[in-house]
Amino acid sequence: MLYTFLITIVFIAELIITAALIIWFVLFDKELLRLDKYITKVKPDIRDIGELGRKISEQWVELSEDFVEKIKTKEEDIMAGQLVKILIGILLWKINSKAIRRFRSSKLCKTLKRGFVLVQSMV
Repeated sequence: MLYTFLITIVFIAELIITAALIIWFVLFDKELLRLDKYITKVKPDIRDIGELGRKISEQWVELSEDFVEKIKTKEEDIMAGQLVKILIGILLWKINSKAIRRFRSSKLCKTLKRGFVLVQSMV
């Protein structure tokens, strides 16, 4: 009698679990059908968005190539400008060093040095 009672309890539990699973599968099937209808309805929009994204990416590729070319030309222009500045600086430095050497070897510079030495010794 005890075994019969336990077997009926287990059988009823199995029926409850089976019923819950069947209800869950039915609800899941309804949700899948609703999702399928929604995807079918939205599919053309998804296709349009994909095509728009493709066109945008193609434009980005073209714009990035133009941008890189502009940066390269600007970089070359900037480098040429800097090179010109460096060459002018070297030229002026050479001219300036020659002028300083001439000034140091001149009589005026020697006189000024003697004058500064004299003023320093007085102070």
